[in-house]
Amino acid sequence: MDVLVSILWYAVPSAALYLLIAVLVAGPKMARRPRYRVGQPWPHEPLWWTANPAGAQLPAADGHAVAGERGGARGSW
Repeated sequence: MDVLVSILWYAVPSAALYLLIAVLVAGPKMARRPRYRVGQPWPHEPLWWTANPAGAQLPAADGHAVAGERGGARGSW
């Protein structure tokens, strides 16, 4: 086996494997949109949330909650 064939058989697949692993690790992070960081200007409209829309004189929610359903943040002390 000469040197060129040895490189083709051993070095190229190894380099391709390392490149594939690097793309699988770094690819998803590079594909995401930029994150908001503290101190940056906020480019979106403000969104207000209230647990009691009737008490805040707002229209009722669109009815996703089931009647009689209990909240998830509770505990017994």
